[in-house]
Amino acid sequence: MDVLTDVLNALELKSCLCSRTEIPAPWRFSFAASQDAIFHIFNFGSGYLCVEGECVPLLVKDGDVVVLPQGHAHTICDELASPLIKSARMDYDAQRGYEVFPFEGDGPKTVLLCGAFHFEHPGNYPLLHCLPKIIHIPGEQGQLVDGFADTLRLIAREAAAPRPGAEVMLRRLTEMLFIQVVRAWIEKQPQVAGGWISALRDQPISTALGLIHQFPKQRWKVENLADAVALSRSAFSSRFTLLVGEPPMKYLTRWRMHLATHLLKNEGKMSLIAQQLGYDSEVAFRKAFKREIGITPTRYRQQR
Repeated sequence: MDVLTDVLNALELKSCLCSRTEIPAPWRFSFAASQDAIFHIFNFGSGYLCVEGECVPLLVKDGDVVVLPQGHAHTICDELASPLIKSARMDYDAQRGYEVFPFEGDGPKTVLLCGAFHFEHPGNYPLLHCLPKIIHIPGEQGQLVDGFADTLRLIAREAAAPRPGAEVMLRRLTEMLFIQVVRAWIEKQPQVAGGWISALRDQPISTALGLIHQFPKQRWKVENLADAVALSRSAFSSRFTLLVGEPPMKYLTRWRMHLATHLLKNEGKMSLIAQQLGYDSEVAFRKAFKREIGITPTRYRQQR
């Protein structure tokens, strides 16, 4: 079981390219805080990224990709003293087509591609919590990651010369971009980084996560999982909690509840959902759902 794939699927990632901008110096763009993750691709040219709460500007160059996973307010400019040209907000909108902003002027123009990543079910997934305020993938590193540079070229080409089907192409390509950014960032982390990323690298804990994800109907107990990865109960429990950020049974319950929300949307019978998720009875499932989600399964289904 590829746990990272499973979690990325669980987030139900959606994305959009919001704008393509060509502008000569001097320029500065201000972006308001967003509930979604924001990304910028420097397709041509260079500049500085200044994020709210950060003292040191980040130098970004041609071919670089920058992602702000928590959608912090920020500015991008060619020089730190450049005047403000435009304020914008990068929220995901399924109905929104990307806009093209060609600014007149002499001299070389910076080409910026800006958009948003939206997580339909962000929940409290450790992956999102462990992502930093800024993920910066330099252009030269993108050349080293299989497929990364190819994805950027395709996005730039589709945005520069729209053809029939460009909107859906850009949505799929930008979704792929997020996955590649996360993978590239994970590969950059030191082995001693700790946290959920270390859990994916730790063979016993990664195996346990895979078992939970692959067999949620199993009547798992801490002892069973510990036996499956050849650790003592206490060693497994403390190691899992340290790396994942919560105890094994808490993680199991949260994963089951995520699956439950999908099954409820698909009009599955409550008794069958309870059985598929490893609960002894429908009553036990209903109680667990209300305790974790805050409302009954029936109410949840009605609201969806």
